[in-house]
Amino acid sequence: PVAGENDPVQVFHKLFSADDLPLEQRQTAIAESRSVLDAVLGEAKRVQRGLSKTDTDKLDEYFQGIRDIETRLKKDEAWLEVPKAKAPLGEPEPGLKGKAEIEIMQDLIVAALQTDSTRSLTYRMPGQSLLQSLDLKPSAHNVSHYSPGPRMEASKIRDKTHSQLLARLIDKLKATKEVDGSSLFDHTAVAFGSNISSIHYLTNCPTILTGGGANLKLGQHLVLPKDTPLCNVWLTMLQGLGINALRHGDSTGVVKELQT
Repeated sequence: PVAGENDPVQVFHKLFSADDLPLEQRQTAIAESRSVLDAVLGEAKRVQRGLSKTDTDKLDEYFQGIRDIETRLKKDEAWLEVPKAKAPLGEPEPGLKGKAEIEIMQDLIVAALQTDSTRSLTYRMPGQSLLQSLDLKPSAHNVSHYSPGPRMEASKIRDKTHSQLLARLIDKLKATKEVDGSSLFDHTAVAFGSNISSIHYLTNCPTILTGGGANLKLGQHLVLPKDTPLCNVWLTMLQGLGINALRHGDSTGVVKELQT
């Protein structure tokens, strides 16, 4: 997976451009990272004795972070000699912002899935540059407060654009065919939503699920009981994808209405 990149050109090169460093140098870099990690782990274990429960819990979080890094190093090592896929699209133009940036990022998302360069990814759409590309004056923060007047009108235009962009992504997934005649959409689970509903409210967050990859019952509008954790939705998706997860975050169970 590609982590923390907001430049389409950089995403393109991480996915599809060959690494110029010789294999030996890349192996050495991973070995050095693992050596540093081993030293850090040894030091952490040395101070583990005699700690209070609170400090022990904190150290456990630290150990988990170390284990996560070790997992990433193993994945990097496993991919060292695997050539990158041939890009099914050209290199993006530099400097794209707002709506144009989102569209090229969508193209890269489809290309990454199409070439099996990754099977899991997230994308956080830019807020302020999207508004600017739509010639809207309010800031992304102020639009979220959704008060009557220019803020609300800007929010409506932004939300409509978000819907159009989501439809564009779905259309591209449906148009990308697999060797068996099915579409990429049939094998992909898509979740689209926001971290807030409006102002600073974290309840009733808008969430759209689509794609055939998680065996969900789609084509319905569900209003779940009050205080249902959103993590129940994520747990349902995980299980629909064949992942044997019993919990996710603060989940209290699956959403049975979504299960086929």
